[in-house]
Amino acid sequence: MTLRSILGVSVAACALLAGCGSPAPAAPAPAPPAASSADAAAGTDAAVELPWPGRSAAESAGLQQAADDGAQPWLLDPAELARSYAAAAYGWDTVTATATGDSVEITGPGNVRHVLTVAQPGRTGTGGIWVVTADSPA
Repeated sequence: MTLRSILGVSVAACALLAGCGSPAPAAPAPAPPAASSADAAAGTDAAVELPWPGRSAAESAGLQQAADDGAQPWLLDPAELARSYAAAAYGWDTVTATATGDSVEITGPGNVRHVLTVAQPGRTGTGGIWVVTADSPA
């Protein structure tokens, strides 16, 4: 096979591939896996990275903008944030959340309790979103 025919086949193959020569779009980040039932009962950590849900300043700014636009209202209430976190981290669908300052105590199945440390990464006070920065068994 000559160099010319190799190049011709390469060019033809490249033309058949979608997006050849340009970078593929980044895949969206996968949602955190739900905890197993054993994890949920024991209250052990699943694969949720902290701070949650915004792991970077850019993500938090995007979430703040979404809240400002009327979406994601659960981010404006530390107790609602804690309930969503418990569902993502432990697979709990029934959660009691009691917010006090910069912490929220959550109680799930089997009376498993955790104390979450929460913070407002950008705007503070009314209208600022909350994120979970630490999770400790109670």
